[in-house]
Amino acid sequence: MIPVQNLTKEYKSAISGQNKFDSQNLTDFFQEVRKSEKKMDKLVRAFCLTYLLDKQQRPLRLRPLQLDIIVKSLTFPEGNPDNQRKLAILAPRGSGKSWALSVAAVIFMFFNRFRDLIFVLAPTEDQCALIFDYCLRHFKDNKFLDSLISNYKLHNKPHIKMRGGTILRRAPVAPSNQGQSIRGQHPTLLIVDESPLISDELFIDNVEPCIIANKAPFINLGTPKSKENHMYRYLFDEGYQDTFTRLHYTWRNAIVKGEAYSAPYDEEEMLNKMTEWGEDSIHWKTEYECEFVESISNVFIPENIRKCFDDYELITRETIETIGDTGSNNSVAVDIGKSVNSTVISVWRTEKADDGNIARLLYLEEIGPKSGGHDIPYQRQRIMEVADNFNAARVIIDATGIGGAVEQDIRVECIPRSIHFLPFVFTGGPRGTKTYAYRDYVSFVQKNVIKVPNIDIQEGEAKKLMWKWYREHIDLTYIMDSTQKTEKISAPNGKHDDYCDSCVMGVHSALAMLPSSASLTGASIRKKNGATRAGRSGRTGLISTGRRSISPNRRFMRGI
Repeated sequence: MIPVQNLTKEYKSAISGQNKFDSQNLTDFFQEVRKSEKKMDKLVRAFCLTYLLDKQQRPLRLRPLQLDIIVKSLTFPEGNPDNQRKLAILAPRGSGKSWALSVAAVIFMFFNRFRDLIFVLAPTEDQCALIFDYCLRHFKDNKFLDSLISNYKLHNKPHIKMRGGTILRRAPVAPSNQGQSIRGQHPTLLIVDESPLISDELFIDNVEPCIIANKAPFINLGTPKSKENHMYRYLFDEGYQDTFTRLHYTWRNAIVKGEAYSAPYDEEEMLNKMTEWGEDSIHWKTEYECEFVESISNVFIPENIRKCFDDYELITRETIETIGDTGSNNSVAVDIGKSVNSTVISVWRTEKADDGNIARLLYLEEIGPKSGGHDIPYQRQRIMEVADNFNAARVIIDATGIGGAVEQDIRVECIPRSIHFLPFVFTGGPRGTKTYAYRDYVSFVQKNVIKVPNIDIQEGEAKKLMWKWYREHIDLTYIMDSTQKTEKISAPNGKHDDYCDSCVMGVHSALAMLPSSASLTGASIRKKNGATRAGRSGRTGLISTGRRSISPNRRFMRGI
C-alpha cells in the first residue's frame, strides 16, 4: 500500500496514470484516498479540472451539491474499508445529480481498471442511458481517457470496456424484463438512478441481492414519490439508519454554484415556479422540495376553504329574478355533465380590492341527469339565460368530450350578445391545463382572494348548493401515479367534482384572464338580514369593459 504523504505530488502522479502507477498501484492509491472525505474532495476536484469538461467545453467545476454526492459515493463510511457504502440520495429535478454520479463512475473506473464491474440501473432504458451516456461523453472528450477504453458498445447490452477489463454496463429494471439483466451479476459499484420509481417487488428480488456478496458501493438516487417505496424506508426507517448514508437536497442546495461557472436555476426562477405550481402541489413538493407525499392527498385544506366564507347570500335559480343589476364583469363557468354527472353553472364576479382583484361566487345551479342534464338544447337555454341575467362578460365552458357538443351552439349564442366565449379543454398530467388551473385555484384560496357565501347563513336551496360546493372541494384529491411521475386531480371513488371543475374555470376566467382595457365601475353586494347579497346598490370597484377583449394567461392557451 502506498502511503499518502505528499498529497499534491501523489495526486498529480496518480492522475497522470503514468510512471510507477500501474493498475494495482492506482487501485491501492485510490483505496487509501477513500478513507478520507477531505482527501477525496481534493482528488475529485483535481481530476475534474484535469480531464473532464462541462457542457460548454470548459474544465469541469462542480457545484457543492454535486461534489458532496461524488465524495460521499466514493469514500468508505467512517473511513473503514470494511464498511459498505450505501447511499440514499434525494435531489431536485435539474440539479445535476445524474451528472455527478457519472463523474463518480468515471473516477472509480480510472482507478480500478482491472476487471471491475460498474452497473447503472434505472426503471427504463432511457433513464439508465442518461448516466451511461454522460460517462461515454467524459471518455470521448479526452484523448487520454479515450485511450484507456478498448471497446464502446452502444447497442444490444451497451457497455464501455477498459483495456484492463473493467466494464460499465447499464440495464433497466422494469416489469417488462422482471429485472433479469441484473440477476447473477455482482458489481463492484452499483448506481440506481430514479430508484423510487422501481417497484419494491423488482427491487427486493433483483437489485438488493446483487450487492450483498462483495459489499459494493450501493448508490440510490432520485426524486421522491409516494411513501410506499424502498427509498422511503432507506431514508426514514429506523432499521436502515445505521446502514444507509442519507443525503437530502432541495432546490435551495441546487442554486448554490460554489466554484462552478453557474447554477442550473436561480432563486427568483424557483420562487416564480413555486407560485405558479402552488406551494402545496404534489409536483412542487416532490420534484423541488424533495418531500415524500402520500399516494393520495387533499387538494384543498378545509381551513383555507372556510376562510373563503363571506357573509352574503348565494343567488340561486329561485332568487335570480330579484337580484337587479349585478355589474358587468361577471364570468359564467359551465362544467358539462357526462354519464351520471351533473352539469354545474357557476357565476363569478371580478372585484377590485385594496391590494388587487378578488373573485366572488355569485350564483350556483346544478342540472342533474334526471332534470335535463343531458338535454343539450335545455342546457344551452339555461346557460344563456344565466349569462343574460348576469350581463356576462365571459362564458367559459368545459369543451372536453361531450362538452364539445354544446360548444358551437353556445359560441353562436354569445356573438350577438358581445360575450367573450372561452372553450376550455381539461388535459391531465403535471403540465396539463387542469393541473395548472387547479394550482392557480389553490394559490388564490391560500391568498384569500376567493370569496364564497357562508354556508351557515344560507337557507333552502342556497344552503344545499353551498354544502355540495364545500363537500366537493374538501374531498377533491391529488392521486400520485409513482410509475408515471404524474399527479391526477379527481374526486374519490363514488364522489363527484362537478362543482369544483365549474369553479376552477370560473376563477380562471375571473382572475387569470383579465380585460386588456378596463374602467373601474360596478355593482356591490347588499345587506339582507345581517348578511350581504349580490345587488345594484353602491359601488365597489369592479373591472368592466365595453370591448369583450381579454389578455389570457398564456400557459393555459394550450387547453383553449
